[in-house]
Amino acid sequence: MHFSKGNLILILVFVGGIILPTAILSFLGFRNIQNEMFLAQKNFDENQAALEKDIEDAIEKEQEKIYQETKAASLFLYEQPRSLLEFGNAASFKDVAGIEAIFLYNNGKLVYPDISSKHFYPTHDFSSVVASVNEQRLFEAEQDSSSREVLLHRLIKTNSPFITKNEQVVNILGIIRLCYKEKNYEEALKWLKVLESNPHLQGYLHADLTRSVNLLHFEILVKQKKHAEAEDYSLSVLNQFLQSESIEDIPSAKFFFETAFSQILSFEDLSQEKRESFWNLRANFNRQLGYMEILSKYRKNFEDLLSNDFMSKDGILYRSRDDVTLFKMGYPFLSGNQIVIAKIDTEAFRARLIERVKNVSQRWKNVPFSIIDEKDSLLAGAIPDSSGVISQTRISGAFDWEFSLYEKDMKEIRRESRQRMYLMYGLLLFSLITVVFGSFFMLRFIIQEHKLLAMKANFLSSVSHELKTPLTSIKMFAEMMARGRVTKVEKVQEYSGLIGKEATRLENLIGAILNYTRMEHGTGAFKWERLDFSVCAKKVFEAVEDIGVEKGLEFHTKFEPGAYVMGDYTALYSLAQNLIENAIKYTNAPGEITISVYNEEDRAVFSVADTGVGIDSSEQKNIFNDFYRVGDEMTRSTKGSGLGLAIVKRVAETHKATISLSSKLGKGSTFTVRFKKVD
Repeated sequence: MHFSKGNLILILVFVGGIILPTAILSFLGFRNIQNEMFLAQKNFDENQAALEKDIEDAIEKEQEKIYQETKAASLFLYEQPRSLLEFGNAASFKDVAGIEAIFLYNNGKLVYPDISSKHFYPTHDFSSVVASVNEQRLFEAEQDSSSREVLLHRLIKTNSPFITKNEQVVNILGIIRLCYKEKNYEEALKWLKVLESNPHLQGYLHADLTRSVNLLHFEILVKQKKHAEAEDYSLSVLNQFLQSESIEDIPSAKFFFETAFSQILSFEDLSQEKRESFWNLRANFNRQLGYMEILSKYRKNFEDLLSNDFMSKDGILYRSRDDVTLFKMGYPFLSGNQIVIAKIDTEAFRARLIERVKNVSQRWKNVPFSIIDEKDSLLAGAIPDSSGVISQTRISGAFDWEFSLYEKDMKEIRRESRQRMYLMYGLLLFSLITVVFGSFFMLRFIIQEHKLLAMKANFLSSVSHELKTPLTSIKMFAEMMARGRVTKVEKVQEYSGLIGKEATRLENLIGAILNYTRMEHGTGAFKWERLDFSVCAKKVFEAVEDIGVEKGLEFHTKFEPGAYVMGDYTALYSLAQNLIENAIKYTNAPGEITISVYNEEDRAVFSVADTGVGIDSSEQKNIFNDFYRVGDEMTRSTKGSGLGLAIVKRVAETHKATISLSSKLGKGSTFTVRFKKVD
């Protein structure tokens, strides 16, 4: 086999640039794989240290982020409403995920929230109070509907049926309840106003009558559909509340104002301006009441934290007691004498830290660790059954969390090492196989290229010969006739016929070359139309029939009409012409050729069968290749370019048709093309 200089250079580059480096890298790779166990243990130790640092940094950064968010939120606390006129205006406020409430102090004074004095009075407990005889009488009378109206009439007429002031208030309560049940709202309102002038008196209904009386007053106004009066009344109660020197029962106040403002917002006749004002009023006031409730409930915790002057270098100090966690933020985190105390929302705060930890630990799935809280609950990671603890660290300033690293079983390390070794062996083997197959296909490609160049050379030689032969004949006969050497009419006619035949031969050869060139340009060069392939094949047969008849061949034809296909007429004509002409060329007399076009289910079938020389089975796989001809190109007597069957294959593929060959050497051949039929 002869290789060109370019091919030899390509082979040398391939061997020197791919095979040798691959062999060297494979050798080094095998050596490194042997040290995998040592590397795995070293890598595990490094991963443990990296994981511990990453988790500590993650918690520290998340806490720092919460501090920064709390600091930013505290800047808006100076702008929060402090009087009745301010509560209806929208004020900027920032919530912080993980923080339930933020309290701002300046120079030791509470800046936000400041809607009450510094003194809080706990609600009195009246659970052990026993109803008096008069109270019992009232209660029983209220339950008896038959005597309810008589009792109401007697109570209203009697100025003071009871002895003490407390009993008088209880009597009024009974009147109010009876009036409310009888829907005598005006009478109920009259007595409610009397009772509202005597706040903080207790009866058997409620420990603190004040908010209950306020709510009943408001509800009666709503039932009377006196919406404007109900709005004014709720605002007057709010104003009294803000001017009060103390708060005795924040939960009852929260309940009253939340109920009242929510009902007002449901009024259909409420103007848009008032609706926005009451919406802001409810949001701002309820927030401050909620914060004051926290402040009153954990007063001792706040006082201890405020009195503690110790601050860390970051200006943060934590205190956890009575299932509540607070942190104090001051200088140098905040400027001047500002102090912020934040109550942590334990679940949300923990969730933020754990989420950050889980995101970081995703990169270290092979390192066993655990994070447990002060109640020994597992927050992240897992606790191995038998592995020993390598190290334990306290993390998070807000919570008493314990971070633990565990030893890894050597069997597990070996197993992981083996898995990586198998993987690397597999990758290395795959790369070697790829190189081997690449080399094989590269050489095969070079060989095929060499064969293709040889076939192209034979094709050019053949085409030159095929073109030169008819041109020589045409030139010779034309010169003889032009010089007058042929005078007989019979000879002139004979030579003219030979010139025409050689011109047709030349035309067919040029047409084959042009058709092949057109196939190379793809479907874009085709003109698609619906046509009957029987008509096309029949025209081809009629054009070449005389050639076969002169050769002494017998034809059998079947052109079934209605074999419609979608295609290019010129290309399909060339396909039929090449198959029929090949059958005529390679069939000697006396021989038979059968040409058929028929319908087969959803296919249009074109078949050309002959009794010619046939094709050897070893040659059949190559006959559709470009420029390929069976046998020695220069010694074969049959003329041809080697493009006929290549054109047939290209046309069939372009029309999404299938082509099959059945042939035996010396027995003949049958070519069958199946097209997709169209309606």
